[in-house]
Amino acid sequence: MLARFVLFAALAATSVLADESSIHAFHKKVLGSLVCSLCHVPMNRESAELKRPGHDQCKVCHQSDFDKQPRRSFCEVCHEGTSANLRPIASMRRTVVADFSHANHLDRKARPDATTGFRADCSFCHKFLGDRTQSRVPTHSECATCHSRPGIHPHLSGSITASQCLGCHAPENTETHIARSYANIKFSHAAHFRVKASYGIDCTTCHSVVEGSSHLKDLGLPSMIECLGCHDTSKRIAPKFRVSNCGTCHLDAVSGASPESHMLGVKPASHNESFRSHHADAAAELGAKCFVCHQNVTAAAQARTQCVSCHQVMRPASHTTRWRDDLHGKFAALDRMTCATCHAADYCIRCHNELPRSHQPLPLFKAGAHAQLAMLNQRACLTCHTFANTCAQCHSRTR
Repeated sequence: MLARFVLFAALAATSVLADESSIHAFHKKVLGSLVCSLCHVPMNRESAELKRPGHDQCKVCHQSDFDKQPRRSFCEVCHEGTSANLRPIASMRRTVVADFSHANHLDRKARPDATTGFRADCSFCHKFLGDRTQSRVPTHSECATCHSRPGIHPHLSGSITASQCLGCHAPENTETHIARSYANIKFSHAAHFRVKASYGIDCTTCHSVVEGSSHLKDLGLPSMIECLGCHDTSKRIAPKFRVSNCGTCHLDAVSGASPESHMLGVKPASHNESFRSHHADAAAELGAKCFVCHQNVTAAAQARTQCVSCHQVMRPASHTTRWRDDLHGKFAALDRMTCATCHAADYCIRCHNELPRSHQPLPLFKAGAHAQLAMLNQRACLTCHTFANTCAQCHSRTR
């Protein structure tokens, strides 16, 4: 009772709290911990779907304040708008989820749904309502399909405990809020669904990082570079849907030249001098966007085929004037697969089937000049020779 009195007194004396996360943090600070079931009750008996708190739940602690003439400062803690049209604060209508791994929930075989034609694992959780322009965040109804079964944690039921809630939620942490739309941008999933067959569109075409995401912090809305994959100046796209027509996406008036982020053919800032040596690492990263400009690179596993278009006509930076005489053998010994990107085995034989320049004149080399080279790098000798067929002719192990 004392804790409830303190909570009431502090809350009544406080002006508007910023959002839902502030309210949760405030209750946790005063009460010491969050008791989720005190405010969030099941829709029906043993239902996994929970209600957002209403006045009935608030009155458990704040009955005396409701009995008085309502004060604006008290109502504004949870509501906004005019006294005749109160509604929840916008941030209080967002789902506050702390920890979720798409990578652990996705179907590894990416099997499609027979009804929608999209990945079954995406369309099962992300339902479309109304005009199907936007998808909604999954609720307990979708999660409970699996998480209401015995032994699965977190376990969803009408008698859920705070410890189970905190398996996914951290409502007192503001940073866990995830924005679901860009300001002043219009986008319709339904419009893209209608042409999915023509353009080979799937959920992961735009949400490319989802498949490897292990936490919500990895996620974000698609960036402009995903849009450019289709909406550049491609002849396949009608002019009114190209990025040169700002009204296609922007609700506010936009004019002037398109920024660099809206154009293909502009070298990204990451493509500096060192990028030439390390671009393979960047191509293998989660969510790599190489395919937007390099059209025949659709995945990291296929990126090696793209190398041929450059490396057949342009020597790699490592191939300096010293490469043939001094360096290529050491690099080949470390990683022959890299050499095999451009060279076949017969390429090596063309030179290594002939007497190396270091062996000339051969009589002098055989007479003892080979000893120093062998001591420095015996592995180079074994590229062509074995101890049995060459060295043993003069050097006996039994000596």
